[in-house]
Amino acid sequence: MPSHSTRHTIARQWQLLKLLPSQHPGTTSTHLHRALSEAGHSTSKRTIERDLNELSALFPLRCNDQGTPFGWYLLPELDLYPLDPEPWADSTVDAAAAMLDLYLWVDADLAEHLLQSPLSSDMQMRRDEHGGGHVAASVRDDKALLAWLLAHAGRVRVKRPHALRAAMLERLQQATALNAP
Repeated sequence: MPSHSTRHTIARQWQLLKLLPSQHPGTTSTHLHRALSEAGHSTSKRTIERDLNELSALFPLRCNDQGTPFGWYLLPELDLYPLDPEPWADSTVDAAAAMLDLYLWVDADLAEHLLQSPLSSDMQMRRDEHGGGHVAASVRDDKALLAWLLAHAGRVRVKRPHALRAAMLERLQQATALNAP
């Protein structure tokens, strides 16, 4: 279970993403600070600026630094609500067709987290000598899975399916190219 401060940080950053406009010139960190305070997240303006910089490494955030104060905005293609908990509920697609057998290696910290919050009810983990874990689980093949993998990209290695690993690498390469100096 994440600590209180970790949950608070995640909630604050999620709220911050929801407050960002999807067009240029964006909104200022001062405006975001005020809006987050009104939403019950008391923090400093500098923390919000650090959050924005960290989030820009994971999401298509842009800083309009052409004038001052700087404005932050999301590129329009980002959908913060892509997850449909039952994507096949009203279709003829069999739920089992949307499942895949996932095999990963995770670092020690993520292994500990997965012991508390498994990926699925059938998840199995074999720990290695360094505390990491080799994980096998049946999971839904959806946007949430890829988003989870990308969020933990530095702490997880997809062993199978190879197509999922290739999709993850493609997204990471796109992010690297987009954010390269």
